[in-house]
Formats: sequence, structure tokens, C-alpha cells
Amino acid sequence: HKGGGGGVGVSLTALAELPVKDKFVMAQDDSWYTLTLELQVPIDTLMLQSDVPVDLQEVDKTLAVISYTPPDPENNNYLLATFRCNDTKRMEVRVRSIEGQYGSLLVYVTPQVDPKCCKVLSYTIKPLSLHRRTHSFDESIPCNKLKVTGSFSLAEAHSWVRFCLPDVPERPPAEDSVTLQFISTFIDTQLECTYKKGEAVFSSDNLSTISVLKEVLSKEATQRKIAIRTKYEIDQESVPHMLRLIYPKLEQQLMLAKNVQLIESLQELKLHEQDTSFLSPQCQHILENADKMQEDFKQQPCLIERFYALITDLFVDRANFMGQNVKQRVPDLLKAMDNCDLDSLLDFFKN
Repeated sequence: HKGGGGGVGVSLTALAELPVKDKFVMAQDDSWYTLTLELQVPIDTLMLQSDVPVDLQEVDKTLAVISYTPPDPENNNYLLATFRCNDTKRMEVRVRSIEGQYGSLLVYVTPQVDPKCCKVLSYTIKPLSLHRRTHSFDESIPCNKLKVTGSFSLAEAHSWVRFCLPDVPERPPAEDSVTLQFISTFIDTQLECTYKKGEAVFSSDNLSTISVLKEVLSKEATQRKIAIRTKYEIDQESVPHMLRLIYPKLEQQLMLAKNVQLIESLQELKLHEQDTSFLSPQCQHILENADKMQEDFKQQPCLIERFYALITDLFVDRANFMGQNVKQRVPDLLKAMDNCDLDSLLDFFKN
């Protein structure tokens, strides 16, 4: 079976009479991929398996109950989740990948039919999967560049771009040079890819995006036995620019986590106190919006860890481009992030 998101499924039994409608698309406003599956009969179970780390959003318990098997990274098994469905023919599951890590998401669909059978769908997780196509590029923003040269054709350069990024057509345009622009749906950074026969230039305000491209393109060229040369230009101003982009999102999520931790204590206090007017405006606000805060927090699992990882990757990637090893400084960086102070973070990177 051919998966709607560019995936290819393998039939374990003859299921020609049991079609599965499927889609795997990214929401442009929140960087989550929505996997939609629809059958003509009720779904018994869904099992999701991934060979790269992905976040999984909770689903409505009236539709399905989720159980997780502990990850087994040594065997490339980072996610194994089973959905026991409650008499539904349609399921939506939302997943979010981590850029720089790429592989496949396998989905095992078992319908309520006899004899028991299963259909397997496969979806590709691309190295820069949280980017989407756009048609603008702000030249005024600090920008890092990666230039790749070698004996490759325009079609080969196009295939590398398509391997790394979503929304890229299978065939390149009938032109001598191609320019494609992208924006990160996760942190709003930008990327421009310009390529022709023998040369490809990638420009981004996110140094980690350049690092991912350098690593993936080198690996792909080696596998295809194509000799390439890479040259890069690092704009040091892109680092504080990136921190200023990430920090407000991290601060907002840390504040939400702090408020959610207070909800249970405040609700217990409210049960024992008829008059809660003595509470601070902030505590009153938490009580009034408790349900929404808990739902918002539940819908963004691991988000704080993802922002911490972005900042850590930025720190390590910059050092790698400068020929430095800073892994021993990472624990100090984590402490600086815990303080949740932008000036402290900027100073840490500067020093």
C-alpha cells in the first residue's frame, strides 16, 4: 500500500479488499505532523514504531487507550506505542520529529475483521522535517552559508535537497539554476537553497541547520561515490539572534510548567477556604485558567527539553565549526538555561 505522506506500506496478508485512506501532513502553525487513517471497518489496534526519536501527542481517551513499550535505542527502536481503539473507523495521531535525526515511522493497522490481519504503512522522517516551503528570504538577518562543490549534476543536487526537506517536487524545474526557500515551523528560522550543476549554496540564520546539511550531504555524497568539497561562512551574530528567537518560547513554556505545578495545591486550598481573595492576582489567574493550562501543557510533551536541546546543539555546533571541543561545558550551559535569563545565556555564549 502506498502511504499518503510519501510512505510505502507492505501488506502482511491479502488486503486488497480493505483499503486504508491515509495522510501524513505537517500543520504549518505548530510543527506537528498529523497522521490520519480511515478504514471501512472499525480499527482494532494501531501500533507506531520509529527508528528515530519523536514526540507523540496524547489522543482523546474515548477514541483509544495508549500503552508504551520502553525505548530500545541500541536496536534503533525509539518509539513503540500501541493504540487500542474504541469502535472507530478513523484515527488521528500527532507526532513531532527532532531535526537532524532522520529515519522512518512505521504504522501497523489491525482492523476488526476475521481472520486477523495487519497492514503496515511507512512514512519518511526527513533530516529537516520541521521546515516548510515559503517564497521569501530576509537578507537583513545574520546568515551562515554552506557551499558545496563537486562533480554532481543539478538533478543530483535536487535529490539531496529533496532527501533533506519536505515540500520538494520529485523532479527539478527545467532551469539551469534552482532556488528554494524554507522556514522552520518550530522556531521561525529561514533557509535558502540555491543549486546548479557542480555547486550548491545553503544559507540560514540557524547554524545547526547548516550543520545538519553539512553532515547529511557529506554522507549522501560518500554513499553515491561523488567527491564533494564543502566551504562554510559563519556569522557570529547569528548566535545571539538565534537565542533571542528561542528564549521567549522557552520562557513561556517554563512559566506554563511552573503554573501547572501550582494548580493542585491552589485547588486544594480553594476547597478549604471559602474566600480566596487573599491570593495574589497570579494565583487567581492560575485557578481561573487551570483546565486550559493543563491541556496546553499536555499538548506539548517534551517541549522544554526540545528547546534545551536546540540551545545545546547551537553551542556545540558553533564550537565544532570553530574547531573547538566544548562538551565539558554543556553541564554549565544547562545550569544557565535553568536560570531562564536571556542576558546570562548571551554572556555564556559570548565567553
